[in-house]
Amino acid sequence: MNDKKSNRPELFVDNERYDWDNDTITGADIRTLASLPDNVDIFQHVPGETDRPIANDTVVDLMEHRGPERFSTQAAGSQAG
Repeated sequence: MNDKKSNRPELFVDNERYDWDNDTITGADIRTLASLPDNVDIFQHVPGETDRPIANDTVVDLMEHRGPERFSTQAAGSQAG
């Protein structure tokens, strides 16, 4: 059994875990990876900061923060609660 931790970036979209082979990911990649429809907005959770909106052409550095990157979705145009 191999107990070595994978060096692959770890990310979660709406609490669902996904594997990704690169150090960066775009909003369009997240949308494809998580099978997200076009009528939802994507937000990146950044500890201690306001959630960051992620457009299709936004590039996210998955190695920037310690730990897995977390993203959430909500209906386009709705106000975060």
